[in-house]
Amino acid sequence: MSPRNKFISAQDTREHVTREKLLETAIDLVNQHGMRYLTIRNICDEAGISTGSFYNLFDDKDDLIAYYLSNIFTSYKQKAEDLAETHTALERVVLIYRFYIDCVLETGIEFITGLYSSITNPAFNFLERDADKELVLDRVRQDLEEGVTSGEVKADLDINEALLRIAIIITGSIYYWCAFEGRIDLTYQADSMLQNYLHSIATDRDRPFNVPPIPRNDQALI
Repeated sequence: MSPRNKFISAQDTREHVTREKLLETAIDLVNQHGMRYLTIRNICDEAGISTGSFYNLFDDKDDLIAYYLSNIFTSYKQKAEDLAETHTALERVVLIYRFYIDCVLETGIEFITGLYSSITNPAFNFLERDADKELVLDRVRQDLEEGVTSGEVKADLDINEALLRIAIIITGSIYYWCAFEGRIDLTYQADSMLQNYLHSIATDRDRPFNVPPIPRNDQALI
């Protein structure tokens, strides 16, 4: 049994602070100047941190982006899990992606545009990702498996195929939000398409999800 309180050394704390500073600087640089300005030299110069310190913490820019994905996942995962006891497995999938979209909007369109063009980043490979690098689809896998066990989700569901379709819905929505420079109603469109798909894999397709409705933004292009 692991100890309840894990000892955190001063070095661990310093490394965490440095990682956070590099991440915040990278996001600010991209949102102010665009993705082309995101170089390791520019990040380090702006953050006042040596490139040697950067490479002690990250392998390259893709590794920094992977850290971003893992970092924001912790916060919205916790928010979703705080509501877990009062919601079914599929409802939890809806909620965790609502928090995810909130994070995307808060981070800013320039950085997210760069993030979603990094298609070779290993962080997106949910089928072969290391077990200790849990991200949103890994958590959703657990919800779908629980849904199958409880009878809420069809017993013959191909979990990997379902995860891929969910990823396409969310990633596609964010991609076109970026392509149309934020003029798409990302929150409403992603939520609507996701709920439609989740209903298709539920054993009771007509049962409504017990989650607050997302209002549509009439000012959006779509």
